[in-house]
Amino acid sequence: MSEYVKWDIYDQGYGMITLHRPERRNALSLDMIEEFHRLLWEARDLDLKALVITGAGTQAFCAGGDLNDFHAGLSSQEAFSALYPMKEALYELSRFPVPTIALLNGHARGGGCELATACDFRYAAEASTIGFVQGELGISPGWGGGALLYQRIHPLKAYEMLVQSRIYDTEEAIQTGWLQGTIREETIAEDIDDILQPFLSKNIDQVKHFKQQYVKQQIPISLSADMDDEVRRCSNLWGNDQHKEALKGYKKS
Repeated sequence: MSEYVKWDIYDQGYGMITLHRPERRNALSLDMIEEFHRLLWEARDLDLKALVITGAGTQAFCAGGDLNDFHAGLSSQEAFSALYPMKEALYELSRFPVPTIALLNGHARGGGCELATACDFRYAAEASTIGFVQGELGISPGWGGGALLYQRIHPLKAYEMLVQSRIYDTEEAIQTGWLQGTIREETIAEDIDDILQPFLSKNIDQVKHFKQQYVKQQIPISLSADMDDEVRRCSNLWGNDQHKEALKGYKKS
């Protein structure tokens, strides 16, 4: 069990998974990914009305993959083997039986945006920024989050976010449809209650019905193959000169 992934169940009827590695901007190691996926499977069998994904601290929701595990020296096959488990976890999260909410306590970059995109709804601390920055690193999304993005927002906006690979503030992210709203650091507990109230006021059968309806329309089983293809394409790009040079800069920061 990873000490960096926390699980809590609240009496109001929801569960919360917290990435608890603020000193590393909640970057996901391979061990954390394994634990995260295990918790998702266990949570499926609980009587929850909603599932919340968040990060510890105030700086970052998730910076993506831990560079100790996702370094540029991996071969294409090694990269695929490292990336694929999180693709599987994100696919399961996207089809989780009740509503899922990403609470971005801070900035989200790369894989952190992919994780948030796998959730049904996204709310971010007002000062947060988000960015599908993989294109600036010489690669593409590696966990299937790009394929998911096309299911969450208008396809042309998804294409724009991916190909421009730039940073968005919360106002811009709301305009794209990717972000549903903001939370205030000084009143975060109250804001979370307000966000969750519409879900928690329903009975479990209701929220499961609404989620199943949405999954049938927007998250088909065939999406898994599209996400697989994205992982494969990222793996083929892995370790190119631009990627190696970009990660040198990340290690220094």
